Amino acid sequence: MLITYKSKRAEEQFSSSFQKRWRYPEQVKTKLKALENFIQSAVSLQDIINFPSFHFHHLEGNRKGEWAVYLGHTGYRVTLIPCDKEGKEIFGKDIVSECRMITIVEITEVNNHYE
Repeated sequence: MLITYKSKRAEEQFSSSFQKRWRYPEQVKTKLKALENFIQSAVSLQDIINFPSFHFHHLEGNRKGEWAVYLGHTGYRVTLIPCDKEGKEIFGKDIVSECRMITIVEITEVNNHYE
């Protein structure tokens, strides 16, 4: 799968090429790198959905249209938006039913869900 970023800040939060700037606990750093590798090697969004420990789920409220995956039991999550083949964000569709066709995700943020 291809990873794109909503902003430069999102890229700096997620991409391991910026890991020297990361201010996360060591466990979170390890899990972020593993998630990045997993997404890059995934064939489609289906692979991420099928991996239960990520707990792939949709967000609500002002984050409607975004999805998230957990980084284990660290309290951190990565939010993302599935994209079509042209890299445009997909909103308002049943993502789960179309996940085999989705090969691009846009990372929007890495955050501690409990802060």
